[in-house]
Amino acid sequence: MPPVSIQADRQMDVLSAVVSTCTTGRSAAKVHDIAQETGLERKGIHPTLRFLTGTGLLTSGPAGWTPTVSGVRVGHPWATDRDGARTIFGEVWRESWVYRLLAGSSVRPGVPFSAEDIAKAMRPYPTSTLTPWVHLVDWLELARYVQRDSDGSLRLATALHDDAEAAAPETEQDQPPTPTADPASPALGLVLPVSMDQLTHLTAEDYGAVMRSLATIYEVLSRQRA
Repeated sequence: MPPVSIQADRQMDVLSAVVSTCTTGRSAAKVHDIAQETGLERKGIHPTLRFLTGTGLLTSGPAGWTPTVSGVRVGHPWATDRDGARTIFGEVWRESWVYRLLAGSSVRPGVPFSAEDIAKAMRPYPTSTLTPWVHLVDWLELARYVQRDSDGSLRLATALHDDAEAAAPETEQDQPPTPTADPASPALGLVLPVSMDQLTHLTAEDYGAVMRSLATIYEVLSRQRA
């Protein structure tokens, strides 16, 4: 998840800094390079790098961080053409777990939502801390997946209507009868076997693997919602 202490556009500056460093002949960017170029504190850069890696914009290795092809497409124009970079960002992020969670959530086209509503609809399990998911909504707006009305409410962008409708659960008439639960059976639920603190200490590769797995699980469960 993105760090909550830095705005989404400033975290995008981190991606731009990595791209800039790696287009000057360097094979990878280190944290001190990014800090010098962005003016951000190192403690905020590390979780940003993990998030960008987990969403397919960066890769990491012993030498530091390197942009993927998608990361270069987004990060290169960010410094001079943010409007164009946002359009590209929305295109390349359609392969990310973030997009799959949004498309498979209960966020329906044409309906106004608050950031908290969207965050609750996207988080894979109800006991997860809501704040990082609310901050993720800023990224959805940056990618133009959601659009803000004049009153501050958010709506699913027009471009996502088809995907959201395709992922929508069946109507009540189309669904088979729900079987009566056996009182003796244990309660079922999705509980992540790691805490948020443990997540923040994972390597970039492991973090990305966990989030992609959660996205797949949530996508399956969303199709089974009543």
